[in-house]
Amino acid sequence: MAYKTSKETQEKKDAKKRHIISTAIKVFAANGYHGTTVKDVVDEAEISVGTFYFYFKNKEDLFQTLYDVVTDEIYESLFNSLKKINVEIDTGFSKAIAFFLKATESHRPLAKIMLIDAVGLNPQFEAKRAEVTNKFINITAGHFKELKQNSMIKIADVEVSAMAFIGTINMILVEWLQSDNSKRLTDFAYTLIVYNLQALGIIFNEENIRKAIFETLNTDLC
Repeated sequence: MAYKTSKETQEKKDAKKRHIISTAIKVFAANGYHGTTVKDVVDEAEISVGTFYFYFKNKEDLFQTLYDVVTDEIYESLFNSLKKINVEIDTGFSKAIAFFLKATESHRPLAKIMLIDAVGLNPQFEAKRAEVTNKFINITAGHFKELKQNSMIKIADVEVSAMAFIGTINMILVEWLQSDNSKRLTDFAYTLIVYNLQALGIIFNEENIRKAIFETLNTDLC
């Protein structure tokens, strides 16, 4: 007879895994990818080595899982905002992009590890990065398709526009993460927003854009 894990046992396992992941996020952010060891995570999480290896094969496996968690968390704000866009599409896009930049700015150490330090880490991770990028492009394409059907954006090709949209955001992120100056990521908000509004054929009011950015950047992150 096959053994069935009880609901309570599974919930405990899930909670333990979440604890390891949340701890690892802090450790990787503090030490960098190459400066972090399994022992560092184990010690900080106050778990046994055996417990760690019950959930993860090695540091690389943990990092790939962490990559999913963090990127989903950062991009969730953008996609949730895109889903809520209705009649005020210029304001909606402005708030979505501004909030995304603000959320990413608050995760700079970890974002740098994800997008800069870990590039070329190994073939498996590069495949993961490509998988995640395609996931975000597909989600964006879904939103753009709906907006196009409702005549809210004017684009020739949904998929290409989605790739360009995600591409502009990623390029800004990489440029900011590689820069040593004190410029904030949110300083790019207005230029990035206007560029994408124009690319999507959205008529916008400049004053509304600046107001939306100001309101978003002065609202606490949830």
